[in-house]
Amino acid sequence: MNSSSPIATAVLIAALSAIGVLNAVAEPCTGPFASCAQSVSAVCSIDPDGVQRMTYWDVDANTMSFQRCVGGIYVSRGLPNPYVTGNTAGSPELPFPRTTLNYPANNP
Repeated sequence: MNSSSPIATAVLIAALSAIGVLNAVAEPCTGPFASCAQSVSAVCSIDPDGVQRMTYWDVDANTMSFQRCVGGIYVSRGLPNPYVTGNTAGSPELPFPRTTLNYPANNP
């Protein structure tokens, strides 16, 4: 096996770049959904347009917990739960949080 395979090298560079980017842009989770992000151990970052993104892993029912938390915040403010209505556009008073959900490699 040739250890200098172009594909292996490209994968390694991409992985190291992704790790560097995640570490470079990590931010404290803030705003109305900060408690939801903390409850699923999300890592927050700021997208190029200045909007916060919450990234977390789909382990230990994190997805369900996050959705219940976010939906509860909407309902507590008298707004419809976006996970019930399917309207993830949010509202001017409470924009829907940007999220990235990662799946474990051993997930079927």
